[in-house]
Amino acid sequence: MTAVPYRLRQASKALGGALNSSQRAEIAPVLGPRLLPLFLTMGPLGQRHGYDAYRTLLARGERHPDLLAAGLLHDAGKGRLGVPARAAWVLLGALSPALRARLARAPLFGNLLGFAQNLHHAEQGARAAACAGGSETLVRLIRDHKAQGAGDPLLLALQSADDDN
Repeated sequence: MTAVPYRLRQASKALGGALNSSQRAEIAPVLGPRLLPLFLTMGPLGQRHGYDAYRTLLARGERHPDLLAAGLLHDAGKGRLGVPARAAWVLLGALSPALRARLARAPLFGNLLGFAQNLHHAEQGARAAACAGGSETLVRLIRDHKAQGAGDPLLLALQSADDDN
């Protein structure tokens, strides 16, 4: 899939709005009382993206509880980053991933524009999941969801659902 159509589809889905009460009720038993608060720390864009990744996993027949929870929580480390921070991250990555990484490490851009949070979101999300009582498998899936060349079937399923949403 080319980058522009993919990003436009992703943006239109994300801007579809916050989860409704039925969707929140659907995910509550998947996450349980320890992990649901972590999901709720995410902004509406992150919650929508996580829910869509989770539903993609279900549609593909996935039922592993840690994988489904990872679908919901894989971007929890991004917190409440909004459209401007997410768009700037994506656009700069399309121009120069190396420059984006350097800016993320610079205090002004890293903190002000949310680049540092985007850069480190997988590790931050994994730590938060571990602190909330997530299993070792869940924590690993969140931590590694941006890793290249992984051969783990659960991780590959998560990455595919993330990429498609």
